[in-house]
Amino acid sequence: MKNAFKYNQLVEFWSVVTSPDGYGGTYPKYLMNFDEYAAIVTKSEKRTLQESQIILDGYVEVFMRYRSDISINKKQNVKLRGKNYTIHSIENVNQLDKEFKLLCSESDNTTELFEGENPYENYNGAFPYMLPLQLA
Repeated sequence: MKNAFKYNQLVEFWSVVTSPDGYGGTYPKYLMNFDEYAAIVTKSEKRTLQESQIILDGYVEVFMRYRSDISINKKQNVKLRGKNYTIHSIENVNQLDKEFKLLCSESDNTTELFEGENPYENYNGAFPYMLPLQLA
């Protein structure tokens, strides 16, 4: 941590809170916990499909100053440059309490479903297993 200028990207940490919808169910609500300047190292990312699952190769390394007044966990989402990232690993670099290193990959779950909204109302495609009804 010789040069503090390397921390030049603003990173936001969000947590998911479930809120009741008034009908016995819940919906996710996102609250920003804190934001901090960090150094970002982008690694190449490749997405491959193995046994019907998407495997992400590549990640983003987020280096930020150690702060004792905050707590970072893997349940939080990271927002950086307008994209959402999932935290996979949190490391205290060299156990010196000077710098955190987070390994993150881009999240695929960036869509939100709001209360009272039908997600299929504008769907134009047809399911392949449904045949059109023919009336005689």
